[in-house]
Amino acid sequence: MNITINTDIFAAASLFRGVEDIRYYLNGLYLETGAFGARLVGCDGHQLAVAKLEGCYPNATIIIPGSLVAAVKTKAKGPQHVVLEFKEGTQSYKKSGADKGAFIARDITLTFGELTTTAKELDGKYPEYRRVVPAEVDGTIAQFDPKFVNRIDKACSILGYKLFTGIAHNGNSSGMSVIDEGFLVVTMPLKVEPSKSSPAWVQEPVSEPEIVRLVA
Repeated sequence: MNITINTDIFAAASLFRGVEDIRYYLNGLYLETGAFGARLVGCDGHQLAVAKLEGCYPNATIIIPGSLVAAVKTKAKGPQHVVLEFKEGTQSYKKSGADKGAFIARDITLTFGELTTTAKELDGKYPEYRRVVPAEVDGTIAQFDPKFVNRIDKACSILGYKLFTGIAHNGNSSGMSVIDEGFLVVTMPLKVEPSKSSPAWVQEPVSEPEIVRLVA
């Protein structure tokens, strides 16, 4: 099957994938296709982004390796689309005496402008993104790591939005950022308890007060 994905959507989703994560499958992107469209997912265990892709496709799920994802760069005058080609279906295994059997990886061919490259799909169980995305949030204040906030801001910029979309807080559960109707991000909060008072030394002087002498 072939699927064409807007370069900006592909690049924005890739911001949220893992980098050299021991859970190697998180270093790639997850693609799910079907008769009612497709979903492109990036996740590093702290944040998860889901992009909605319009269209009608054969049923398929596949984990795109990071080597292919990294080949796509956003450029103002660069290619506007990424084309992926692979066999429809899901992960398959060949029985070899073990319960699970040997993984049979499909080839994924990525075309980006004049670049065409091929790599094997990744074996692994990708996070069930639908369970991670909250239906709604309660607004309870939370703390968020600034580097994760910056990712959302960068995704907004790549997708053509000048303003940061913000994070809808959800207490100790994931906060949600709906950049637009076709792209959202969930972010795990920091579980910290910031100090509510400043240290006393901030108000203390660092030099002796001047002595004022009265002249008769």
